[in-house]
Amino acid sequence: MKTFMHKNVGASFAPRALQAVLVVSIVLLASCRSTKFVDERTQIMSDGLEINASDDAFKIYDSGFSKEDFKDGKFLFMRLYLPNYDNKASSVNMLKKLITFVDPNPEEASHSSIGFSLADDFYGLTLYSTKDLKRESCENPETNLYMKLCNPYTSTQTTMAIKVTDEEYEAAQKLLEKDFAEQKVKYWPTKNLTVGLDSLKRKNLSRSKGRLGGRDLKKGYISPEKKEKHFVCSTYLAYVLQKCVKNVDKFFKERNIAYDTIGPTDLYYIPGFKILFCSTWVDYQLAAAEFVQAEPLFSKYLAD
Repeated sequence: MKTFMHKNVGASFAPRALQAVLVVSIVLLASCRSTKFVDERTQIMSDGLEINASDDAFKIYDSGFSKEDFKDGKFLFMRLYLPNYDNKASSVNMLKKLITFVDPNPEEASHSSIGFSLADDFYGLTLYSTKDLKRESCENPETNLYMKLCNPYTSTQTTMAIKVTDEEYEAAQKLLEKDFAEQKVKYWPTKNLTVGLDSLKRKNLSRSKGRLGGRDLKKGYISPEKKEKHFVCSTYLAYVLQKCVKNVDKFFKERNIAYDTIGPTDLYYIPGFKILFCSTWVDYQLAAAEFVQAEPLFSKYLAD
């Protein structure tokens, strides 16, 4: 069993801008109510394994891929996180609660990242430290100043995949590597207010109209050629997908969707994504290995 030491750095790292956003958001959202629903999905439960958390957090999904899906093209991967912070008074924990409070979707997530294999090495945009675009490891959160605020035994993740062409995969990988090297893309706390207000508007609509692409947005489609420098985690992922994957850009354009208003759980509803598995952070490698055992055609995406 692995053991992790946690340092509760808490709000000492929190930028004043993020704190200001939280205060404004609390005032705006004080009168709102939040309701959550759970979707029923087909799943293969893992048996006979040493799980560090409850079995409720460990799920392998029947994702419905066939051999035809592996004949050409590749898969891009995305992780959606529901962090559990050791320091409940930290500003990032307050932000998580606000994100889930205004969320129009039944799923729960407050952070997202993108990867090019099932290895525990994804890219995510967060605060804390000089680099905003960082590498993220669920099983080694101490290497990331944002993730080290969380308890890996109780924080959870959901891994998803989308089939893309070889050219789209390479374009996304090249874009991420370039942005990671240059570090010109910045996490902007006030963008959370933009995303939150749009989510709140959709939350008050019917489910069919409130989900991603369910209605015409006042602030509509933005060409992926108009790249901003300021993002939050989910708007950056939406931008990367729109920029590099033709079907995603087509969906955004047809439904009048602006990438800079997309929240973490909205990413579930981008057409083509399928859920692969869920787990606590500390069990990520175990869940990935169990998924590959159930879906052996994905074995080439799992590093030794």
